[in-house]
Amino acid sequence: MKFIKGIIEEMKLTTWPTRQQSIRDFFQVIEYTIFFLVFIVVFDWISKNGITTAVNHLLPLLK
Repeated sequence: MKFIKGIIEEMKLTTWPTRQQSIRDFFQVIEYTIFFLVFIVVFDWISKNGITTAVNHLLPLLK
């Protein structure tokens, strides 16, 4: 029971974000997600084209 009472006391000390802060944080998460999505897509595209170009240049040398 002491453990449960300790949890309840800690929950009373917790400060919860306001609705405005929650909305702001939500949109920040969406912005970061979009940023990293674009970053990964661009990195993937550069990697794919770089590897494809390298293989296309190396294949004639192997024949």
